[in-house]
Amino acid sequence: MKKKTAAPKKTRNLEKSRKEILEAAFPLVFARGFQGVSIDDIVNQTSLTKGAFYHQFPTKLELGYALVDEVIKPMIIDRWIKPLESYENPLEGILKQMKTLIGKASPDELRLGCPLNNLVQEMAPVDAGFRDRLEASLTLWIDEMESHIKRAKKEGYLKNDVNTRHVAHFIVMTHEGFYGMLKGLHDPKAFDALFDSLKRYFQTISN
Repeated sequence: MKKKTAAPKKTRNLEKSRKEILEAAFPLVFARGFQGVSIDDIVNQTSLTKGAFYHQFPTKLELGYALVDEVIKPMIIDRWIKPLESYENPLEGILKQMKTLIGKASPDELRLGCPLNNLVQEMAPVDAGFRDRLEASLTLWIDEMESHIKRAKKEGYLKNDVNTRHVAHFIVMTHEGFYGMLKGLHDPKAFDALFDSLKRYFQTISN
């Protein structure tokens, strides 16, 4: 068997630097918006030089694109898709995740909204690179959600006439709508009304 060659040290260091920059940038952008954060703000939160930043990201936009592709996309899968694999009826998992991640979130967390939706509102109208990547992230979310909705239908949890694509679109829109409403209303109790409406919708499409 051919022995696997270890990654060169330089490559490992570059990967580590890139990860450090992204981990420093994400919370700043989440809290202030992409346009409200400077490269200096980000570099100051790392152990790196500005030169090391530019070696990884020649422009601030390149950093923004990487945040979508390398941070937000995996976050969607980890938070909203993978947990559904452990539920025989994915609809139960969807409700559980929303209750846990949104319903039990602190007011400070809710005040920030959803990182994906924030960037859609801020950057999609003004930059094509962001717009394409954000659209791809939403499409990934819808595609993966539909795969679980199809599974629910196959197992007999949904009515035969249910359009799984439409349901997937609605669920993703609901996630984003929950965050937007709670961010705007500054009232965590509003979650209960929104959550009850989602449960009622699930009842109308379930067997």
